[in-house]
Amino acid sequence: MRFLRLFWFQFKLYVSNQYFFWLTITSTVSIFILQYTIAYANHGLNDSIVWIRSAVFGLWASCTTAAGSIGYQRFQGTLPYIINTRYDERGSLVALLLPASSYGLLAFPLSFSLAKVFSVSIGKIDFKFILMVILLWVAAATMDILIAAFFTLTPNALVYEALINIPILLLAGVFGNEKFSLALMNILQYFLPLTIPIKVLLYPNSSINILAYIVSLILWILLILIMVTRINDLARKKGSLKII
Repeated sequence: MRFLRLFWFQFKLYVSNQYFFWLTITSTVSIFILQYTIAYANHGLNDSIVWIRSAVFGLWASCTTAAGSIGYQRFQGTLPYIINTRYDERGSLVALLLPASSYGLLAFPLSFSLAKVFSVSIGKIDFKFILMVILLWVAAATMDILIAAFFTLTPNALVYEALINIPILLLAGVFGNEKFSLALMNILQYFLPLTIPIKVLLYPNSSINILAYIVSLILWILLILIMVTRINDLARKKGSLKII
């Protein structure tokens, strides 16, 4: 219950920031319009990949803002008050980072609404689809934590966060033709947690390799533990991060 209160507090702060609030909306709408224009010209409005790809793009655009979250709190001078409480500091930091991926879920209903308005094929929305969206959110939230932890090592996180947007989506196979994307996904599905959910969402006939998803999640969790240990050493033993 304490964690939920912390999360809700951080979520309200997150959406009150106009940049964060509009980033997901503008990213989703802009990529949807671009894809719609191409699909319309090629008579491809019967392909649901148009709105799903836009939703994935909008979600990840929101997730990238987590890269500078810890650094921004450090810049404001509020980070010591977030982690030096009676509540577990790891839980406090997770509550700080989760709003980015959580708010990004808005991209799905937004893109869905745009598809309805512009008469783009919706495809099949079933339990499998919803499950993949949930797995996509879990993957994105996990990657957010590692990325945010890594970016605490540089004071320029807010500048660099844009650099992780498109490259990650390219590696996850969001863009490109089906043959190329599936070949890339089959290779990287064991390393990028986003890959399996995106693969099934974009190409519903694809098989769900749950083992690859679990392996990739474990890999990123291990990297998180290593990174957190390193950051803890720099912050508490050497005091070089100016966190406490």
